[in-house]
Amino acid sequence: MAAATVKVAGNGIAEPPRSALIFVGTGCSSAVPNAMCLIQPTDPPCRVCSQSLSLPPEQNPNYRCNTSLLIDYCSAEGKHKYILIDVGKTFREQVLRWFTFHKIPQVDSIILTHEHADAVLGLDDIRTVQPFSPTNDIDPTPIYLTQDAMNSIAVKFPYLVQKNLKPGQEIRRVAQLDWKIIENDCTKPFVASGLEFVPLPVMHGEDYICLGFLFGERYKVAYISDISRFLPTTESYISKDGGQQLDLLILDTLYKKGSHNTHFCFPQSLDGVKRICPKRALLIGMTHEFDHHSDNEFLEDWSKRNLDISFFVFRPTVVYVDDLVDALRQFSLYTESLGCVHSSIFRSIHGNMIIWYGAWMKRTLENKQLLSSTLLSVLANVASMAILIDHSFFDAYAGESRDGSPAAKFFTGDIVSLSSATISADQANETGVSYACLQIFKDRFHKMDGATAGVCFKSQSTPRIVGFFVWKSLQFCYTYILTSDYRKTILPYLDGFAVDIKYDVFRVVYVSGDTDSVLNAQFCPQQHTVLENEVDKKEAYPVVQEFKDL
Repeated sequence: MAAATVKVAGNGIAEPPRSALIFVGTGCSSAVPNAMCLIQPTDPPCRVCSQSLSLPPEQNPNYRCNTSLLIDYCSAEGKHKYILIDVGKTFREQVLRWFTFHKIPQVDSIILTHEHADAVLGLDDIRTVQPFSPTNDIDPTPIYLTQDAMNSIAVKFPYLVQKNLKPGQEIRRVAQLDWKIIENDCTKPFVASGLEFVPLPVMHGEDYICLGFLFGERYKVAYISDISRFLPTTESYISKDGGQQLDLLILDTLYKKGSHNTHFCFPQSLDGVKRICPKRALLIGMTHEFDHHSDNEFLEDWSKRNLDISFFVFRPTVVYVDDLVDALRQFSLYTESLGCVHSSIFRSIHGNMIIWYGAWMKRTLENKQLLSSTLLSVLANVASMAILIDHSFFDAYAGESRDGSPAAKFFTGDIVSLSSATISADQANETGVSYACLQIFKDRFHKMDGATAGVCFKSQSTPRIVGFFVWKSLQFCYTYILTSDYRKTILPYLDGFAVDIKYDVFRVVYVSGDTDSVLNAQFCPQQHTVLENEVDKKEAYPVVQEFKDL
C-alpha cells in the first residue's frame, strides 16, 4: 500500500492528502489514433490522428486509449486505494503510459461497466500489476460485475474464472481475481476498497443494459461511459430535479453529429448534461472526429451561453397589429441595455396571439424578479394595443436538429410551432410529466418530416413544459398536423396525468439584429469539457479533479 502523499502549500503548511480521478483512457473502442488514418492516410491527412503521434502522452490529449477511470481514493486515515473502472483492450498501454507517470503501485479493486471488448479484454494483463507468484499464491483482486457480465467473461476467460485445477492440469501464472456480483439497481450500492458505489443502469442499445456508477461522499461523481438512453429512474436519481446535483458528470459521447444506436453522440450528450444539470461535466469515449483543443474552445463558449429564456404572450385588442409588432421591436432594442442576448417576435397564423421571446444571461432569482418588474413596467406602453395574458422564464433542457447542432436556428419569415403542456395544480408529479414530455419531444421530432430543429423548455415558476419546433415551410407543418393522430402520438405518454395542452403555429416576424436567432438547448451553469488527460499547469499532472474528501 502506498503511503499518503503530503503536499506543501505555498505558505509552508502541509496539505492533507487528497483523492484524485485519473483518466487513463477517454477514447472509443477502436481508440485514437484510428489505425486506418495512419496506414491508409487521406489527402489531406486526418489532423487529429496525425497530431496524436507527434507529442509525448502527457502533452497529447488527442491520444486516447479505451475509456477507463482510475480512482485514487484516499481514506480518512490517509491510506490510498486504487480502484479501476474497466480494463479494456489498451490496458497494458495505459499501465505503461499512466501508472508509471502517476506512480500507481497496484490496483486494489476493479469495477466493470459491462463485458464488451473495450471494457474487459485487458483482464489477462491484470497479472502485470499483481505481485509475482509462479504458483498464483497471492491475494486475488476483487472485481465487481453483474451476473450477465460474469456469464460472458466465463466464456471469454475460463482460466480466470476457474477455481480449481483439473487432474493433470499444469499450474500457469494467471491473474488472480475475486469475482463479486452486483445488481444493476440504483437502490443496491456496494463498497469497493472502502468507497461506496451506486450502480446506474442505462441502455447501451435498446437490447442491452450497461452500468454507470455514482460515487463520492462529500463530492458526488457519476461515471457513465457507454449509453444510448437514460432510464428514467437513473436520470431522476442523478439529476438536479431529482434532488441531488452532481459535482461532476462524466458522460459518453461518440461522434460529433447525428445519433448512434448504442452510444450518445455530441448532441445527445449535451442534452443529457442540460437535463441532469451537474456543476461540471466531462465528455469521454470520443472518436478521432474530436480535437481536444478546438472542441474545448467550442464547449467553453457553449458553457458561457448560460441563459434564461423568457416568453411574453399577448392577445391584441386592435385589428391592425403591425403597430403592436413595431412597439415590441422597440421593446427588443430597449432590452439589449438590460442584458438581453437576442430576441424575436412570433405572430400566430391561426389565432389572435403575439409572442415576444428573449434570451438573457443567467441571474439570481432576486435579480430576475427585478428584471421582470422592469419589463412589465415598460410593456405598459402596449396596454392600449394588447393584453398580456402570460409571461414566464424557462430553461431549455433538450434539443434536436437535423444538422446535428445542439441549437434551433431560425430567421425572419420562418415557421415555428409551440406546444404547451400545463400540469394541473393538484398534481405534484412535475418530474414525471417532464420525462413524458421529453419522450414526446424526442419521438415526435424524428417523425416530423420538414421539422429542422426543436427545443424542449421547462418553466422556472409554473409546472409547464413547452415544445418548440422550426419548420422548412408552413406546408410541412400543416402536413404533419393533418396526418398525425393526437391520440396515438401524445396521449399514451400522458396517461394518468392531468395536463392542459395547447398548440399553435407562428411566423417569425422579427429577429434582433436582422440575423438568425438561436434557441439553444445548451444552457448550463458551469464549464464543460471534452477531455483526454487534462494537464494541470501547476504540476504538469493530468488529473482531472482532486477531492479533499471524495
